[in-house]
Amino acid sequence: MFSNVSQYKGLNAQSTDNEEEDYPPQFTTLTHETEKSKWSHIDDLDEFFARVYHYHQNHGMPSLILTEFLNLFQILFLAFFSVFMLECVDYNVLFQSQQVISDKKNNSFVEKRSIHDVIFPLNQCVNNIDFKIWFSLVIVFIFWIFRLIKAIYNIARYAEIRSFYISALNIHTNDLPNITWNEVLEKLLQMQKKHHICIHKQDLTELDIYNRILRFRNYLVAMVNQGVLPPKMNVPIFGQLVLLTTGFKYNFEFLFFWGPFAPFQNCYQLRPEYKVYSKRTELTNELSKSILILGILNLILSPVIFIWQLLQFLYNYTDLIKRDPSVLGSRRWSNYGRLYFRHFNELDHELDARLSRAYRPAMNYLNSFVSKFLAVLAKFFVLTCGTIFAVLVLLTIYDEDVINIEHLLTIISVTGAIAGVARSLIPDENFVFFMDQMMFQVLAHVHYMPDSWKEHSNSYVVRDEFVKLFQYKFVYLLEELFSPIITPFILIFWLRPRAVNLVDFLRNFTVDVVGVGDVCSFAQMDTKRHGNPRWLSKTNTKKSNQAKNGKTELSLIHFVHTNPKWKLPAESLAFIDQLKDQAIKEASIIEQSISKSSIDPKATESIIEQNMEQSLNKSIYHLQSLVYNPNLPSNLLKSSTNSQPHYDYHVQNIGQMPRGGVSRIEGPLFTNKQQTLFSIAQASTLQLSSQGLPIMPGPNITTALENSLDMCFSALYIHELHRKYHHGDYIDLDNVKEENDEETDGDNLFEMNQKRPLLQSGSKRGQYSQNIESESDDDATHNLTMTNYDNNTYLTNNRGIGLKLSHDQNQSTFNSNSLNL
Repeated sequence: MFSNVSQYKGLNAQSTDNEEEDYPPQFTTLTHETEKSKWSHIDDLDEFFARVYHYHQNHGMPSLILTEFLNLFQILFLAFFSVFMLECVDYNVLFQSQQVISDKKNNSFVEKRSIHDVIFPLNQCVNNIDFKIWFSLVIVFIFWIFRLIKAIYNIARYAEIRSFYISALNIHTNDLPNITWNEVLEKLLQMQKKHHICIHKQDLTELDIYNRILRFRNYLVAMVNQGVLPPKMNVPIFGQLVLLTTGFKYNFEFLFFWGPFAPFQNCYQLRPEYKVYSKRTELTNELSKSILILGILNLILSPVIFIWQLLQFLYNYTDLIKRDPSVLGSRRWSNYGRLYFRHFNELDHELDARLSRAYRPAMNYLNSFVSKFLAVLAKFFVLTCGTIFAVLVLLTIYDEDVINIEHLLTIISVTGAIAGVARSLIPDENFVFFMDQMMFQVLAHVHYMPDSWKEHSNSYVVRDEFVKLFQYKFVYLLEELFSPIITPFILIFWLRPRAVNLVDFLRNFTVDVVGVGDVCSFAQMDTKRHGNPRWLSKTNTKKSNQAKNGKTELSLIHFVHTNPKWKLPAESLAFIDQLKDQAIKEASIIEQSISKSSIDPKATESIIEQNMEQSLNKSIYHLQSLVYNPNLPSNLLKSSTNSQPHYDYHVQNIGQMPRGGVSRIEGPLFTNKQQTLFSIAQASTLQLSSQGLPIMPGPNITTALENSLDMCFSALYIHELHRKYHHGDYIDLDNVKEENDEETDGDNLFEMNQKRPLLQSGSKRGQYSQNIESESDDDATHNLTMTNYDNNTYLTNNRGIGLKLSHDQNQSTFNSNSLNL
């Protein structure tokens, strides 16, 4: 039978002389009374679940097999085509440096050439190849053999996954495009009860499977959240650069997760010595040596890798840039941005869906920063280069012999490219600039953003910081092109001195989860251990253990949305209930205020203005910009209390689901699970109608689109609560110290709140009450109680001092010197 064990055990990070006490207990293999099936006791569940996920996302074997073989063909094609262009082409004939054919009868030269005239014979071509090229071909061939073996192995494993889908999950290949990952996940959980694919645990949970698929990815997300990554360097003229290239990321993962000298001895277990504090110095020296060796190897191979990167760049993007030069002026989410915005336990298709929805708002936000100088200069280049391009094209159309003029085609290509890039820099004359609203549109989808960004979105400082997350395509291409050259220096001179920090991170933030193995402790989304009081978590943990930017809290909310059937732990359930209670409380206050306005019509306008200071109402206003015109600010949408705008949400947003799109939906397609916060806002009909906002339908069955909208609202709402917490609306001023807080990007909380008056607490308590722990570095925290009395909400501590929960915009001040990004 199954033994009773705790959910997870943290690793001891303290110094001790008894090293045996530092090691966590090992896995206990459970004995099952059921008959062992073909799928019982799978050795490497991490790889198995990862392949199950990738098999589903790629819609089965055909695309996987085609991808493997085309990758093999691509390697050979690039290698041999490059050699062919270097050694087998007679460029003297190609460029007409010498005459080709002589007509002796007429004593004239024939200008027409054929392809055979510019290509050497095969034997001459082979003789032209020198030793360096032969050596390079041998290296490419050896690499290709390894890729071939890996491709055959992958195909064999995916054939096993195909059999698993058909026989165990009863899902055929043709059904994969129209089945969500959530459905596959439910079948995996049911299969565990029947076949026991994991023998260390009786029942698997959604979190267990996510932790196995994203074990190492969660470490990367946590390192970015805690400031361990990415590499940041100050470069003259360019300022601070974030150098998280794909090459560096690959080397980092090889070094820490799956390389021969990695801290992880296998896919699920950290090496025991990394869990011992007394081994800290020894492991630091070992890791520093490994980083140095890897950096030297990268330096030696950098010329070969750079040439390979250059060839891929030329073959992949030359035609695209020629046809559409403006593609260089488009943007993409950087590698740093994808890790910064990624939740703990968020799969690739879930992240891609969020960032795809945020792409257009992010572009609108950055396009709103108009440089008149740059616009005038761009118009000049469009006029001059566009004129030259148009004239040469017209002359070529009139007489095709014009194209034979030397370098004419080059001039056409260059002038067309310059005109295309310059045209992308000219702002749209019909664009409406509302930066604050655009920033909240981005926040609704990306879910993470410092408070200083939201409050000063029109600042170029904020814009420059956001560009690091949402970079130009040509910047990305340049980074990847020169990555082989800069990666060795980053490894040796940036990463190697931080080896001790990496060792400490692995020891302090690794937990042993029963049935899963060693995972990043942040991936458990434990608000008690890694939560932050400024994000409504009830925790006494130190700041060094708190996730920044509300990462734990928002990751938990997102995981609940994408996995509504997941049974939350007690601490997580308490946090979700607390968030709901806060929303219900605000909705109740708003409804009571509006009911009073019906008695006193003269006070209606002032009451509506006060209600807009409620976090619930502000979040609805920000969400409205996603429902209506994304370029129209919500405060311009006015209507009377007797008329409501008709909006058919389902018709305008759902539309026709493309084939294969179902497999990439976040969470279930339909669910009976009650929404987290948006349903509370929907229930407050009087509040919505009084502000002229659309009343969304609240069906018993929630669709994936409504669930996504609910997540947007939840992110906006918790950010709004944090903003009030940040500005002192929910903070006991006696517990705020005169020091900068890392969480708030350098804003001095004491300066922001010292002018707010303190009110005595009321003698009665209202219907809703809630205990909040103030954020303090020491353990002697003071309990704060939120009290609803006489339509006002107060915050009181155990010394009888209270703070009214209201936000006076006239008292809100901002110290420009305190902005530190």
